[in-house]
Amino acid sequence: MGEGKPDEREWGIAKIVESTEEAVLVAGFLNSNGIRAEVESLHVEEMPVNLGGLGEVRVRVPADRLVEARALLDASDASSAAGAGGDDAGDDADGRGDPAE
Repeated sequence: MGEGKPDEREWGIAKIVESTEEAVLVAGFLNSNGIRAEVESLHVEEMPVNLGGLGEVRVRVPADRLVEARALLDASDASSAAGAGGDDAGDDADGRGDPAE
């Protein structure tokens, strides 16, 4: 009768974001890496302001994959941050403003 309910309690929050679009991207990233993920939202699109917890959008994964999902997301965030800094450094290394030229 209530077989769906116990399974729901075995999910954890991998990440909280501010928009449904971002949550869908995060869930898609996790799904593409073999971790089942779903989006849970209390976000009300019609409201022009964020109302704290009512504006949160959560990406949930099975509890037994929670640590793995968070590690994967942290690694992706670190990689993105390093890549953004690396692009700027690459522009400087390409000779822009190089006195030798």
